[in-house]
Amino acid sequence: MEQYVKYLRKSRFDRDYAELSIEETLKRHEAILDRLAKDRGYYIAKTYYEVVSGESIAARPEIQKMLEEVSAGIYAGVLVVDLERLARGNGADQAYISQVFQFSGTKIVTPTKIYDPSNEFDEEYFEFGLFMSRREYKTINRRLIRGRDSSASEGKWISSIAPYGYNRVKIPHEKGFTLEPHPEEGPVVKKIFEMYLNHQGTKIIANYLNDHDIPTRHGDLWTYSTISQIITNPVYMGKIRRGWSKQIKSIENGEVKKRIKRKKDMDSYDIYDGLHPGLVSEEDFMKAQDIRLEKKPAAPVKEEFQLMNPFSGLLFCATCGKRIGRTTLSAKHNHAPRLRCTNARNCHNGSAYFEVVEKEIIGALRTWLKGYKVKIDTVGYADDIKDAKKQLSKLDQELKKLSAQLDNAFDLVEQGVYTLDVFQSRRAKLTKAMEELDERQAEVQTLIAKLEASQTTQANLIPQTEELLASYDDMTNEERNELLKEILEKIEYYKGADGQIVIDLYPRLPKI
Repeated sequence: MEQYVKYLRKSRFDRDYAELSIEETLKRHEAILDRLAKDRGYYIAKTYYEVVSGESIAARPEIQKMLEEVSAGIYAGVLVVDLERLARGNGADQAYISQVFQFSGTKIVTPTKIYDPSNEFDEEYFEFGLFMSRREYKTINRRLIRGRDSSASEGKWISSIAPYGYNRVKIPHEKGFTLEPHPEEGPVVKKIFEMYLNHQGTKIIANYLNDHDIPTRHGDLWTYSTISQIITNPVYMGKIRRGWSKQIKSIENGEVKKRIKRKKDMDSYDIYDGLHPGLVSEEDFMKAQDIRLEKKPAAPVKEEFQLMNPFSGLLFCATCGKRIGRTTLSAKHNHAPRLRCTNARNCHNGSAYFEVVEKEIIGALRTWLKGYKVKIDTVGYADDIKDAKKQLSKLDQELKKLSAQLDNAFDLVEQGVYTLDVFQSRRAKLTKAMEELDERQAEVQTLIAKLEASQTTQANLIPQTEELLASYDDMTNEERNELLKEILEKIEYYKGADGQIVIDLYPRLPKI
């Protein structure tokens, strides 16, 4: 039996579904593809849901997995609502997708057309469709940017989230939003500027707010960087800034990497008069900027960033949940690196030398791998997959049986054996039973897809961990960090008053 796969992705440029959530849009799209598959008798082996935003393949993990399987020739076709779901990225991405489908002989099935890349005319039509999709993407993107620039110049608030100290409100009788002071957060912003104008630093202000149990909007603790962001944001003097942050793209190891670069100098971006009231006067805001510039500048950032902590983004405090950061001691202590909770002022989790914690983590990883190998030898998914496929085959036979009974009912009403009322009652019962079987089939197919994906993850986890442990000493910190993030979701660290270090690992285990 030929196998097909469904690929579902919501574009942020969907005009027909702009008012719907991602889940609602994907549900509608899946219903379209399910009807298409049912009408044409396609067996759907797997469904991929892309719920991340990104125009390039590198930013979309699900399409990467799907293309890997497509290139292996597993599927007869891929069902998508339209071509733009596959790629609106750059020419390289589009060429890659085109080659994957062409070389594997996999068809692209949409509700309006079936594209066979092995057919010369379909290949040209497919490539042209991708090109036009990319062109439409750029056109819409330019239009959106122009609209946002225009709204900002009119003093409107264009972000969907209001800054701390304000509420986002609809402008009466016209399009767009503005800001109004938040009754509880507004006074906190005024206090921050008051303290800063009295030459109290950002760390002192953050500690003051934390000591007085004044939470951030999300209930977190204040940090000096959060205070700094408020001090430098002209929104608090009633202005709208535009063009102060820019997305920088670069190619690293063949992949497109993106980072956000924010401009600190107010002369380097556009500032407009806002429709909202300021929480501080323009004079006080500019005084705060002068104070900021008077302070001793931070040490210059190295042009080439070198990762010093292989556990970056993975290591968290077991007491408060905050990040565990790497710090370096003074020359008196030979600049020895240590790991400590970033919430050390309010958290009593002890710090420790980096080398000691690193040794504990690697030891814990070795112990976990040994136990996991034993578990894999005794527990697997092969039997579950086999049972699920048997169940699917049985459901298919039942569905064919009901379909034959429905055909027979049509024959009997034509022969006059069934009255029209009897036939309609019989057809309703059979149709309902067939719909229930269809739903059960879809559930089993989903289960099989999850089991197969889990089996693949399970198979990859052991060699990845073995590679890390075998080559750890010879790897760079970047290589260690990259491989650790493929193996682990996070690492929790705790050091009590007795000095004992406890490490808890959270591997990326298969989830059913």
